[in-house]
Amino acid sequence: MVRRFIVFLVFIFFLNSEAEKFRGIEQYKLENDVTVIFVDTAWSNSLLVMLCVSAGSSDEIEKRGVANLLAHLFARKLRESVGEDLARTEAENNVFVGHDQSIFYLVGRRENLDLFIRGLGSTFSGGAFPVESIKECQQYISKKNQGQISDKASIREEVMRSLYWHSPYGIPVEGNSKAQSTLTKTDLKEFTEACYLNEKATIIIVGNVDKNATKQLILRNFPNKEMREWQTRERLQEPSHHGSTVRITKQSQQVRLPILELYWRIPVYRKNAKQAVAAEIFVNHLMEILPDILVELLRIASSISFYYSFWNSDDGEVCISITLREKDARKIDQAILAVTTEIKNISSNGISEEQARKAAKKLSDSANVFTSNTDEVDVVDWLAKKIGAGYDLNFLKSYVDFVNKFDLKEINEQAKEIFKKDPSVVSIVTPQKTI
Repeated sequence: MVRRFIVFLVFIFFLNSEAEKFRGIEQYKLENDVTVIFVDTAWSNSLLVMLCVSAGSSDEIEKRGVANLLAHLFARKLRESVGEDLARTEAENNVFVGHDQSIFYLVGRRENLDLFIRGLGSTFSGGAFPVESIKECQQYISKKNQGQISDKASIREEVMRSLYWHSPYGIPVEGNSKAQSTLTKTDLKEFTEACYLNEKATIIIVGNVDKNATKQLILRNFPNKEMREWQTRERLQEPSHHGSTVRITKQSQQVRLPILELYWRIPVYRKNAKQAVAAEIFVNHLMEILPDILVELLRIASSISFYYSFWNSDDGEVCISITLREKDARKIDQAILAVTTEIKNISSNGISEEQARKAAKKLSDSANVFTSNTDEVDVVDWLAKKIGAGYDLNFLKSYVDFVNKFDLKEINEQAKEIFKKDPSVVSIVTPQKTI
């Protein structure tokens, strides 16, 4: 879903505009508590308007899937308000729902700005959804969820539930068919009143527009919502992990070699930026050296990949996925011991200033999106989900400098804090045995 989101934006903008370059970015907090970000451009006609709401599935307390259903209903109502010819996309392409954010976007021409803002404002301001629309969106989501899920994805769902015992980070954003069928108009209304608030809304505008007139347009179309004390919703916070390693195994006909995945909880930038950048620099160092050790030197693995999330709102995790060379199940425990021992040794020994600088440069190069050589689409792609997760634009703009001013002592302390411990969860997918 994330990849399709990025590809769609790139496709639309290359289709409708010349490759003008980014020239500036400004943020304003308006009197109605809505934040607006302008990304300047020399494009004469193309326009992208995105509404980032800092609310997602992690804001659900009891009813699972309500954030996803609400976002799809929102997108449908928005499409109807601006017209299919202006939205130029299907429902699955004009909304992104995550654990921390719900993002809606409209692509068109500069003359569509008034229509887009009015459509976003009227939809965001509330109002009941017809029962027929609710049922149709529930059916769409359920049908989508019924698609074949891979064994690797299935076991990862189990992993996340073990990694996050309390918070909704361990639960899929989409919910499931059973949960969807139980959601009511009351559930949608409650979530809207608790989470779809002006103070949680950021509008990103990429286009050659009159900024002052646009701010007035947003003020007129996003009236202040009355806040009641009972409306505010507190997320369920995840405590420290229980300390022991959860082991999850599965046999599958979809793999030819055993796949071993190791998971640790990690800090996130929103909660502790100093710890997060130290941990991310060390993870990037691991990404650089671990494949050579496990693939070339020890010949345990045939391939290694990393996944991590330092930009969540509350909690993050890192996963090291290793495809082993040997099918022999008896050697899997030996492989787990060898891999975890290597990672513990690396974290215990720490990294040098030169190694840290190399890893920091890799990070800062990938995040250096505010230069004049960066296309606006790349700027928006890097910004939107982070803004939606509640990150401050000023911090994001200073992130490259922040990375390059790393603290080597903090890096090595975080390496030991996270990786000298056994993984929180280990998952193993082995080839299905044949009779």
